[in-house]
Amino acid sequence: MHIVRLRDAGRNFTYQWPDSSETYDYYVEYVGLAEDGEHTIRIAFGKRFTYGKERVRVIVFIDGYPHAEFFSADDFEKSGDLLSEIKIPGSVGERICKYPDEPVPERYSMFNVVGLPVHVQAKGVHNAWAVVSNIADHKTLIALAALRRLERQK
Repeated sequence: MHIVRLRDAGRNFTYQWPDSSETYDYYVEYVGLAEDGEHTIRIAFGKRFTYGKERVRVIVFIDGYPHAEFFSADDFEKSGDLLSEIKIPGSVGERICKYPDEPVPERYSMFNVVGLPVHVQAKGVHNAWAVVSNIADHKTLIALAALRRLERQK
């Protein structure tokens, strides 16, 4: 999926999750094109308490459905890096891809992949592989969401 054009940008986007709603401070909306046609891509930026502190939270929606979630690395203020845990099929739904015990699935070879505990050092951090992307790299954020969308369609 690639970006065709910018459609909109705004503030205070609210998404209704199954058990609660969440408001994001800002969003950017693109028109994207994939093999199956045109899609609406919205990247929403907010904050949430995660792994011991308030972190930047970024969700990538494709056609109104959340497909990728990112949160800020410990050094975000200097690096701008966001992380998204790699998920693989589990016995029920999805589970994290365990770092360093499991190999990273080949389909993630286009991404910069790191061990989550290397970039987030806090109580309760998952031993997971994670995709790392700069907050300004919308192409990578969207590429991960598009991959996850394809994974869920199979």
